[in-house]
Amino acid sequence: MTLYDLLTREIKRMAAGIGYHNKGNIHPLIMNEIEKYIIQIVLQETNYNYLAASKMLGIGRSTLYRKIEILGIIHPDKDEKNSSHLW
Repeated sequence: MTLYDLLTREIKRMAAGIGYHNKGNIHPLIMNEIEKYIIQIVLQETNYNYLAASKMLGIGRSTLYRKIEILGIIHPDKDEKNSSHLW
């Protein structure tokens, strides 16, 4: 399965779920979920190497940190109470 196939399947699933639960403008909700999903996949692929992940995503490391915080992405090895001090 290609990355395109995987993303297509997941995007369809996310869009259907969000559209069912929310009325109105779902575009920002879908875009945030897609961005969160992609960042999580890239972080997993780079073993949470933030510099490598930011390069793969084509964004600066500080932008990646900001997106991680905004999207609520938590490193799987860290507990929630320390999540604000991951970086």
